[in-house]
Amino acid sequence: MRVVLSFVCAAVVLSPVWCESSDTDRTRHGDFVQFEQAPATVMDKCSVQVQYNCSAACRIGVEIVISTPTSTGVIVYRRTWTNHKRFGNARSRKVALVFPPAVLYQRDFFVRQPLETCDVLLRAWLLHLEEEELGGNHAEGYDRSLVRTSTFLRTLPTSQRPAYPQTRSVSWGAWLMWQLTKDTVRKCPHESDTVDILTFPFASTGERFGVIYTFSPFKNRDLERRRSLALKQPSAALSLWLYLLSWCGQSVCGIVKHVNEHRKYGSPLVMLSDTGNIVLQVQMVNGEDQAFTAHTALPLHTWIRLDIFFQVSKAKLTITKVLPAGQTSESTHLFDFRQPLKFNDTSGYFVIGGCNYMKGFHGYFGPIRYYRLGAEKVKNPLSPVRTLKELDRLHRHCEEMQQVTEHYLEALRQNRDISRDVCESYYGDLKRKFGRRECTQMWSWDQQRRFNITLNLLEDHQDFITGLESSGGHLLHLSQVIFQDAVKTIRKAEESDSGLDLMSTIIEQLKVSSCWGHQHSSLLLATLHLAGLGISVDLEQGHVYSLMGGVSDDRLALMHLGYKHMQGLDGFPKDQNTAYGYYANIGKQTSIDREKVQDSWQTPTEHVHLSNDDELNTQMGELGDIVQYLKHQANRGDVESQKSLARMHLWGSNGVEKDVRTAVMWYARSALQMVDPTAMYDYAILLLKGTGVKKNRTLGLKLLEKAADMGSVEALNGLGWYYSTIVKDGRKAIQYFELAAQNGSRDGLFNVGVYQLNGASPDKPDRNETAAFHYFLRAAQLGHVDAAVESASFLSTGTVQGVPRDQDKAVLLLKQVSETNGHLGFMVKEALQTYQRGSWDEALVKYAMLAETGLSVAQHNAAHLCEVLGHSSACQWRYHNYSTYNHIPHEAGLLLMGDYYCKLADMAKAMYMYSTAAAHGSPQGLFNLAMLIEEGYEVPDIILDQMGISAAHNGSRSVVVENLLSRCREFEEGDMTPCSLVLWRIQLIQAWRDFTHSSVQLPLACGIAAIFSVFVIAVLLRTLLAFYSTAFLSTNQSSGRHGEPAAGGQEIRDSPLEISLHQQQSYWPTVAHNSHSPQETSDLVVTVTGVCVCVIFMMFISHLL
Repeated sequence: MRVVLSFVCAAVVLSPVWCESSDTDRTRHGDFVQFEQAPATVMDKCSVQVQYNCSAACRIGVEIVISTPTSTGVIVYRRTWTNHKRFGNARSRKVALVFPPAVLYQRDFFVRQPLETCDVLLRAWLLHLEEEELGGNHAEGYDRSLVRTSTFLRTLPTSQRPAYPQTRSVSWGAWLMWQLTKDTVRKCPHESDTVDILTFPFASTGERFGVIYTFSPFKNRDLERRRSLALKQPSAALSLWLYLLSWCGQSVCGIVKHVNEHRKYGSPLVMLSDTGNIVLQVQMVNGEDQAFTAHTALPLHTWIRLDIFFQVSKAKLTITKVLPAGQTSESTHLFDFRQPLKFNDTSGYFVIGGCNYMKGFHGYFGPIRYYRLGAEKVKNPLSPVRTLKELDRLHRHCEEMQQVTEHYLEALRQNRDISRDVCESYYGDLKRKFGRRECTQMWSWDQQRRFNITLNLLEDHQDFITGLESSGGHLLHLSQVIFQDAVKTIRKAEESDSGLDLMSTIIEQLKVSSCWGHQHSSLLLATLHLAGLGISVDLEQGHVYSLMGGVSDDRLALMHLGYKHMQGLDGFPKDQNTAYGYYANIGKQTSIDREKVQDSWQTPTEHVHLSNDDELNTQMGELGDIVQYLKHQANRGDVESQKSLARMHLWGSNGVEKDVRTAVMWYARSALQMVDPTAMYDYAILLLKGTGVKKNRTLGLKLLEKAADMGSVEALNGLGWYYSTIVKDGRKAIQYFELAAQNGSRDGLFNVGVYQLNGASPDKPDRNETAAFHYFLRAAQLGHVDAAVESASFLSTGTVQGVPRDQDKAVLLLKQVSETNGHLGFMVKEALQTYQRGSWDEALVKYAMLAETGLSVAQHNAAHLCEVLGHSSACQWRYHNYSTYNHIPHEAGLLLMGDYYCKLADMAKAMYMYSTAAAHGSPQGLFNLAMLIEEGYEVPDIILDQMGISAAHNGSRSVVVENLLSRCREFEEGDMTPCSLVLWRIQLIQAWRDFTHSSVQLPLACGIAAIFSVFVIAVLLRTLLAFYSTAFLSTNQSSGRHGEPAAGGQEIRDSPLEISLHQQQSYWPTVAHNSHSPQETSDLVVTVTGVCVCVIFMMFISHLL
């Protein structure tokens, strides 16, 4: 009983506290805040009545907090105010609530992304200002408040919400785009942290060139967040295949290099030592560099896979070797750097192979796969496996062939006759003549069987190698002979009955020549297999020999590989990064080759088309009319002729053989007349450099200054070069360079760029790479080789401020540079001379080789010869098609490929070909495109944009056709041309259509024609009536005279005189009237007809004009 009473007492005591409202907090001083009138749902333009009481100066706040499926506690509205008076008395305030449109309305044009809210909380709080001053930030008022209150508001699903009230007008185009895209389901693009850097073998020449690759941040937020967290806790993996032809020629060579934005090596840096060991260097978080060496002694001529794993502070290297029998051996190397690595792959760029800072190794890269977020196990199979295994087999075959060749040559040297220039004793001579000769065979019978063709070639050409201590150079000469014989025999093999056997022999001989180091043979083998000249197409063999030529640093083979990867042709993947690796090499070689003026194996690349007789006439050489005329004029003192002859002999152009001495003679004769600044500049440079003439700086400087005074821009640059390299006066040199650059000198622009790049200007000693790039790019656009190479280097990395990475532009600049290479020009000249000699079959093979390098003129000439010779393969269409891929395609190739696609009924491609030709100023392309459009074929918008025609005109074919034909007529010569005739026909048809559809002129013309018809009919009827009336009157008068009786029944007869007078008075008027009426009628009809025709014709002409 006592227990029950105690519970009752406790309940009585605690009941006042328990009955207090849970929605309103009160302090012991009476502070409170509460809602008097709160909305129940989320709505626009609503308000809430807030009642509060403060015992001291306070701040009151009202907030709206929402929660979504992806976030909670998001404050979307806050309103606060302070109270400094009437403490202890309850006050009330009305607060207007403002909700975000994304919470109120459904998805429409104005609200693109409405929020799917889970909860909407309306809350109020009160805080004394003294406590706020202690806390500092009133944004946290709710958490630090004395009293608070809250209530939940009901919200509608997005589908049931009202539409946003339209308070402003929108454009029709924006509204249309919204209607077209509002139902589009947006999907995140597929993105993987696994990147295939290389999928096709890359030939590393051991020079400072490689594949440049950059990484961007992930677009996927989750992947990017994981990558960002891994900057200080790295996790990455790299797997790559290598094939070594030799170990490093210096202490270390680059395999994979990461160059950060500060131009320093980042993580990782993978190198190969001169003993075949792997050196792995990384950068730590504190900025230090650490490295370790894996003593592996990697084998040569073996495919090797390196798997590198990074995990925080640890590195793991796994090396897998593919043995000849197909088995594999694996070794693992572990290292702990004791502190986390710094790994940021978005900083700077990665280089596969060599770069400006370090050479690469000599060999091949296979597939390279990079796991940006790490992996416990990598998957990177050898691919394409057949190509890579065939590459390995051929290299082993060539290595063994070279050993057999050396053994044969060694045996030959041991048994050779003594040279006549060496004195020999009497007994030695007897022993040589009558002694027993011993021949030591150092190769096996199996090798003799397998290398039978090699040994036969050595035996048949002993004249090149007998009696020489070193026969390496003569093996190259023998390889050249084999190559030339093969070029001459290929066409004969196709035409002979035993063509397959003969072609097989040619292929085997070319393989021997390739193994002996003649890389043009490798390129020819690649051409034969890829183009199917004389043999069936074999892309795998074509790839192998292309790579073998490229790894030997051959210029044409590098151009060939770069072009194939640039365009993605013949099974080579389209990869601008790989293309840059090859083109950067040939671009640098071209820059070096240009300084070797006296090299007889170099000539400028002349674009002579075999189908153009005018161009062929300029290549007739010394005996041609052009050169003979120039000599005649030059001997008479004509400066321009002397300059032309000097240029021809210096560079070996226009079919003239290179002769530097003759060139210097003509330069001197033209310059010393002191009338032509260009001639004086050219001769001055030869004098200052001592090219073909003894150096004479005094005369050279005098000529330069005189040429500059006469306005030669290049002479200004020459003076800058003189003061820069000879006098070493940088301040004066940069003044001349800048003056030349301002006047458009490409050499001046380049030299100013060099000064900006090196910070060598006395007035501006700081380096300015951005300014240097822009100078280089301007010079490159004017044809400067070195400037193009430098510009491409900047564009390939994108590390210079203000210069975005543009690999396509870099590759295009280097391709244009490589096509000016002197060795390429020599091959072009040789092919042209072969054609001029009448050996068209041989010329076809040479032009086909050059066409595979991407040279436009060679592609055109190869296609022309294929067509003329009626070649059995499809080489005509192959090379015409290739020519359409060039940055400046040839007109003939575009038109022929357009016709080819028309025959195949592929009108989209045909239109593209014709439009491309038209965009380059081809009247035939414009004509063909206009005819296709007139026939009713639809024109893609991209072609209309390319032609500069508004897409709005696409609905009116006649307007588009007339526009194209008008442009065509501007390019044509003469008055009566196909385009002008068709345009005249279309304009006549259009004028007639407008005339016949005119609501005014057509009824008027019909009315005139009707009136004219009525008039003609009326005149004819009037004339006929007049004739009938006259005839009738004549008949009546005659009957009156002869048939009327006299009075009294007697006939009264007139006298003869009276009868005669009466007949005269009545007959002559009738005759006169009858004689004038037809004449007047015809004249009247003709006049009226002419007037009507003129009126109608003028109305028609008004539409035509």
